Order: sequence, then C-alpha cells, then structure tokens
Amino acid sequence: MENLYGRVLGPDDFGSWCKRSEHSKDKEGLGLTCSKFLAYRYLVCCTGWTSGRTVLPSSTMVRAILAAISPSSRHVLKMTSRFFTRLPHERILVLASIGLGLVHAWAGRYSMNPDGISYLDIGDAFIRRDWANALNAYWSPLYGWMLGLAVGAVQPAPTQEFPLVHLVNFGAFLIALLAFRFLLHAMLAFCRELIPDGEPGAYKDVSLPEWALTILAYATFWWASLEVVGIYDVSPDLAVLACECLSAGVLLRLGPAPTFKKFALFGFVLGLGYWTKAILFPLGFVWLALAYLWKRSSPSWRRGIFVAGLAFLCTAAPLVLILSRQKGRLTFGDSGKLNYAWAVSPRTFHRNWQGEIPESGIPLHPTRQVLRRPPVFEFDGPVIGTYPPWTDPSYWNEGLQWHFKLKPQMEVLGANVASEIRILLRTQPALVTGILVLALLSGRPWLAGLRELWPLIVLPLAAMVLYLPVHVEDRFLGGFVLILFLTCLAAVRLRPPDQTTAGYVALAVFITMALGTADVTTRYATHHLAIPGNGPNSSLEDVVSAEQLVQMGYHPGDKVAIIGDGTGAYWARLAKLRIVAEIMGMNHGPEEFWKSSQETKQQVYDAFASAHAKLVVASCPQPTPDGWKQILGTTYCVLQLQDSARTASQVRSGSVMSLARPTAR
Repeated sequence: MENLYGRVLGPDDFGSWCKRSEHSKDKEGLGLTCSKFLAYRYLVCCTGWTSGRTVLPSSTMVRAILAAISPSSRHVLKMTSRFFTRLPHERILVLASIGLGLVHAWAGRYSMNPDGISYLDIGDAFIRRDWANALNAYWSPLYGWMLGLAVGAVQPAPTQEFPLVHLVNFGAFLIALLAFRFLLHAMLAFCRELIPDGEPGAYKDVSLPEWALTILAYATFWWASLEVVGIYDVSPDLAVLACECLSAGVLLRLGPAPTFKKFALFGFVLGLGYWTKAILFPLGFVWLALAYLWKRSSPSWRRGIFVAGLAFLCTAAPLVLILSRQKGRLTFGDSGKLNYAWAVSPRTFHRNWQGEIPESGIPLHPTRQVLRRPPVFEFDGPVIGTYPPWTDPSYWNEGLQWHFKLKPQMEVLGANVASEIRILLRTQPALVTGILVLALLSGRPWLAGLRELWPLIVLPLAAMVLYLPVHVEDRFLGGFVLILFLTCLAAVRLRPPDQTTAGYVALAVFITMALGTADVTTRYATHHLAIPGNGPNSSLEDVVSAEQLVQMGYHPGDKVAIIGDGTGAYWARLAKLRIVAEIMGMNHGPEEFWKSSQETKQQVYDAFASAHAKLVVASCPQPTPDGWKQILGTTYCVLQLQDSARTASQVRSGSVMSLARPTAR
C-alpha cells in the first residue's frame, strides 16, 4: 500500500499513525486515522499482509477502503458494546426474565389442562403416602410431588388452588432460568478456552462477543420457555428444560478439570431427569454415549463416564424397580407404548378401552361399561383420583398391544416431521436468519466450532428423532431446541473485522425476538390470542361451580357422575369430588342421552346410583330439563340422585351389565 508520495507503507507506519492520533485534537483527523487503522486491520487479517515491501493489488485496496468507511456507524456500535460491557447487562436480562415469567404466570393463573389434574392427584396421593397411586407407569412422579407439597402445605380454597399451581410453575421457571444461566456461562467459558492464543502480534479468530452471545441466548430462552413450553401449561416440561440445560452445562464443565464428583453429578442430573419425564431415561443413555465418544481417547475420561453411568443407574433404579414390581414386568414406563398404540396402531381411544378393536389386545382390568345405549362407564376403584381413567391410563389400558403398520406410521411421521421443521425453521425466522448470517461470516471456522461441540448438536436431534414415530407437541421440544440454537451461536468464529457486522446482526435479532416476546406477553395478559386456543385458558367457570357445589353440601371425597368429557371437569378437582361414572363426550354420547326416552334416562340414573354417585353434573341444555338445577353463573346443571342404595337387581333385567368390583392393585 502506498501513500500519496508513492512510498510503500508498512505496519510501523500504521502504528505511528495511531500513536500520533492519541495526542491529536483534530476530531476529523482522528476519524481518518481510525479509518486507516481499520484498513490496516483488514489487510493484516484478511490478506496476510505484514510486510511493508509487499505491494497489494488494487482490488484488495478497494476492499480495505470499504472496510474503513462509515466510522460514525462503527462508533455507534462501539458505544453499544461499551454499554453491554460496562453495565451489569446480564443482571438486567435476568430481571427482565423474572418479570416476564411473573406476567405469564399471572396471565395464566386460572389456566388448567387434563394432564395437570392428573399430576395434582398424584401429588395428593404422595402427601397421604398412598404409594400405589403416587407412582404409576404413565405420569412421571417428580412434578406431581412438587405440586402435592405445595397444595398440602397451603390447603388452598377452590379459588386459590390453580393460582397456587401456577406459582409452583413460576418456581419451575426460575429453576429453568438458573439452569439456562449455568449452561450459558459454561458455553462462554468453553469458547474462551477453545480459541488458541496464536502468535504474538497476530490476529486470530475470535468467538462471538460475549455481550452479543448473551443477549441472543436470553432472547432464545424467552422464546423457548415462555412460548414453546409456556408457564401457563401445567406440565413438567419446564422442569425438563431445566434438566437438559443442567446436563449440557455439567458436561461442558467436565472439560477443564474433570473429577469423579463432577462425573457423578452429571449422572445424577440425568437420573433426576428420568424422575421428571420418562423419555429422559433412554435419552440418559444417549447422553452417556455421546459424552464417552466426545473424549474417549483419555483413560481418565472413560473412567469418569463409567462413574456417571453408575450415578445415573443408581438414581433411576428405584423408580424402575417400583414400576416393574407394580406391573409384574420390567418397564421404565408405559407412556411411549400407550401413545404409540393410540396415535399409530391400532389407534384405540385413550379412555374406556374395552378391547373392541381387532388385534388391540385383551383388557386386563378395563373400566366397566354398564350400559351400551347411551354408553355408560363406571370406574369406582381401585385407582383413586378426580377422574380415574386419566389419573392412571396405564392401569386401565393394561393389555393393550401396539403394532407396527407402515401406512399409519408414515402418516404420523409426515405430520411430526412437518411439526418439527416448523418449530426449527418457521417459528423464529429472525433467529434462524441471524444464525445463517453469522455462519456465513464465520465460514469454515463455524463448522470447526460445531465439531468441538458436536454432542450438544447430536443430543437435541436424537431427542427429536425419538419423538418422531409417536407424538410431538411443541412443549416437548423446548429444552432441546434451546440447546441446539445456543450451540449454533456458540460455535461462531469471527475474524476481527467481522465483529462489527456480527454485533449489528446480534442486536437486530435480539430486538426482533424481544419485541416478539413482548407481543406474546401482551396478548396473554390481555387474553387477545393471535390463534384462539393457543395460549392460557380460563377455568373461572369451574371455580364458580366448585364453590356452589361446596355450598350445596357436598364434601371432599363424595362421588359424582358426569355426562360429557371427564378430563375437562376441573370443578371436580377444585371441590375435591371423585368422578366414578360417565357418559363419554365422544361419539355424541350426551346428545344421545338427552334425546332418549324418560325410561332410558332413568336407567342411566340408576346405573350412576349403582356406582355410588350422589350427584350428576352435565353441560346444561336449554331449556333446563325437569329435575335438574342450573349452577348460577355457569353452563353446568346438576341432578341430585336419591340417597337410595340402588342395586343392579332394581334395574330392568338386561339393561345394566354386571358391576363386578375390581381387585386391589
């Protein structure tokens, strides 16, 4: 490179310019000097120019000049970088996360779902030490026990129970936030150790600036935890997100100074995940296999993974043994098997299976069908809960056989692949675009960074593949997509001249994602959902119904029957009533009942009374039927059954089937 007088310039000339600029009072001259230095930095890093005796092509000179333009815009980004570096920006992001979590928890404080009722029932059984109902092969126990401890300690009124549940969910969100922060700092430390020092005076590739990686990571966490999973959803998926972040963070922390204690902690966290959700049991072995292959050349590493495997098995073994003894066969849980039978083949319905579908198996202890038209089912024991068919589906569906069939399997695969592609590529286009731009800026070093972190790429993909053949919901994948995107960001390696552009990209993506999170939060808080049903619901009608049922003199433990969908009878949970019989909502059962003759209706009432139900609850048709009383302020109506111990002999012969009492579990 030559100056106006034709002299060849070298690094020493640029250094002298910079020194002179420190004492210069001419701001314009200072800007030109900075531009010259940027040009020099471009030449050193991108062309390898280090000698003053080398004359560069004009095209390279043009690129150097372009790299030096717009010093004012670089000054803006420099000031932004200083802001994030000097201020406790992560503390601000943590406080923002807590604030967002509070708003989401408050907005969904009366939201409930059928799975949440089952987890609450498991928690109740845990508090009363009813281990036969506190542990089952469908619902993993840890989340339900957390709910049980909270409800048992507070003893809330019907108006307070669901808000208390969401307070527990907010606690799970805080744990997930801490686990995410642990993973983020483990990634930052890993990136610092990964990049070599290089030769003195030489420029080297650097990772994404820590402030940029931090703001992108928090924006991704907000999306994964608040939108993909959701605090309003009463499920263990936030706890799953926490377990996966902890597992990934501990694995990264093993690298610098592995000790047997750290390996044991890694195995314990994997085992704790299995107590949270059953699918984390096979994924625990995937974690161990990937960790072993990551650094298998080290003998101490191999011994450490053996210790981690022992810790994992010791943590998981008690639950495996209990479930296996309960079922009389070796099992770590039946949720996968049952969901495959329901979703793929033979596609039975998940409640009140009677073995009617060919090749579905022989029911060992199904619910009892006491009338065929309309279909009336009774399930008074041995499972104790608000709605027993969903409190322990593995008990009522014992004997159900799944079968592989190509056509239904391909149908399910097609739907699930589309769902996973949507969550990866379409749900957050700003994040995907940002990663692609950063990868292009990084070039081949980005691929090298991914190779260093490959276990954190393979594990989320393995989890998504594991869900593909059966059933996928967005909330199942929150923790896995979070780890996947964080790893893609942490793998970025940049030349120093590209850090400015990378900073702009990071700010743009963060602002876009933060605005999206703010929009979703506002919609949740104001109950103006972008897609109806895709957000928190309201169970206030059930709260009102439960309060009035208590005022009518019904007590906890009283048995009731329902005409309609028992999984949505949240009022029964709030009033602590037990549903023991139903006319299912599917196949137009309630419509068939209301259109039937009075004699048929009386047979149904007698069947309900034979199941020891004191009350029948239904969504009330208009006008209100004779004998029924509408619950004020709701769409429900009730019919009080006579306190007569009706027996099967009092019902017309042939109309009611035998009500054989089940054996104890």
